[in-house]
Amino acid sequence: MKPSVIFLLLSLPLAAQPAPLKTAPVTAGPWMKSVTLPAEALPYHRIHLGTTATGWVSEVKADIGSRVKKGDLLAAIDAPELVASAAARAEEARAAKQLITQATSLHRAAEANAAAAKSESSRISRLVASGSVTAKARDEADARLASAEAKVSEVEAAVLGAEAESLAAEARANEARAVLEYTRITAPFDGLVVERRAVPGDFLAPGPTRERLFTLEQTETLRVRMHIPEHAAMLADAGDAAVIQIGGTQVATQLTRVSGSLDPVTKTMTAEVDLAQTKLLPGSMGSATLKLASVDNAILVPLAALHTAADGSRFVKTLDGNNTREVPVTLAAVDGRTAILTTGPAAGDKVIIP
Repeated sequence: MKPSVIFLLLSLPLAAQPAPLKTAPVTAGPWMKSVTLPAEALPYHRIHLGTTATGWVSEVKADIGSRVKKGDLLAAIDAPELVASAAARAEEARAAKQLITQATSLHRAAEANAAAAKSESSRISRLVASGSVTAKARDEADARLASAEAKVSEVEAAVLGAEAESLAAEARANEARAVLEYTRITAPFDGLVVERRAVPGDFLAPGPTRERLFTLEQTETLRVRMHIPEHAAMLADAGDAAVIQIGGTQVATQLTRVSGSLDPVTKTMTAEVDLAQTKLLPGSMGSATLKLASVDNAILVPLAALHTAADGSRFVKTLDGNNTREVPVTLAAVDGRTAILTTGPAAGDKVIIP
């Protein structure tokens, strides 16, 4: 072969070789998604108790650490103006009821007079017809009947007015009694007094001072609150397994409730666990480990290996030697960059990553 021919053949480009496919092995086994978060034990209810009454603190029946029952008196306020007002409104209501009694008596008397006048008018009319009396006597009897009937209407209106005034007076009396109740600060539920600002002899003037005389907590059951980050919030639901570790105590339990919405600022979802009859102190900090999802026989492949067909079904491509195959899969969850499958390729297969 001539040297020029050999040079020409060597200068020709080599045929393009296919790039090797990138693959990853398929693994299988149990899978669980859990997250550990800071948690805080809080009282089930916490409220501030105060009054709108202006007066002097006459009695204090509870202090910090006091266990109280619903309805127990915590403090009493001496408010002479409210007492006087309630007494005056009660007297007005009593007087209004007496007016109803008087008006009703007058109504009965007026009806009796009207009945007598009607009877007399009928008798006179018969006598006029027989010629025993003159027509003038009949006209006078009819006038007396009309006057008696007008009196009945007048007294009926008076009865209705007295009843309306009595209702209004009773409403004012009830309002005064309700306002007087603000001189007694009572516990709205069984709980623990954790703050007391009321002192006997203090004068409670209008303002914030009288709005927070006691702080009451319900601590028989505590709320353990946590905030689930956005990436795990979609998997969290009431009933999910949870392990609470606070104050040296570990409790295996379940999520009681979740808010179902992300906080617009923190992008976390609030979740709570109710713990009853524990020795934990409200305000204690600890951690909560949540088991959000699990698959006993999971198939794990890189998320990048997952394909979606036109009909919405999913599949992966596997490589066996030089042969590729599409394998339908069922996606259970996504954990970071890993797809969790319940059906798909076998463990040890190689999936192609685009």
